[in-house]
Amino acid sequence: MFPILGLVFLLLFIANLLFTPLTVKRYLGKEAGFKGWIASVVAGVFSMGPIYAWYAALAELQQKGMRTAFVATFLYSRAVKIPLLPLMIFYFGPIYTIVLCLYLIVFSVINGILTERLMPDQS
Repeated sequence: MFPILGLVFLLLFIANLLFTPLTVKRYLGKEAGFKGWIASVVAGVFSMGPIYAWYAALAELQQKGMRTAFVATFLYSRAVKIPLLPLMIFYFGPIYTIVLCLYLIVFSVINGILTERLMPDQS
């Protein structure tokens, strides 16, 4: 168990070095634009594990300058589960699966925009 724990701490250390406040503000801040939306949707789709594990990481990123809209978009786009797509295609068909995934992605962006407008500015 200690080697795995060591690997986790090493990855956390590397992530802390890479995700400086300047980097987060550049890619996920107010001036991020379209690439911020893409990054938050893609990261949300590919994120794994329990949701409560992501809350601390997202809170830290938000303290470093991440927009509230990108946090909400990330959390909403987690509804697209890549490992379950083949099973969904098998049971519901490819057209339904594609339409549902597109709706989830579009509404994750809409949810992010609405959440940011409803939330007071944190800075």
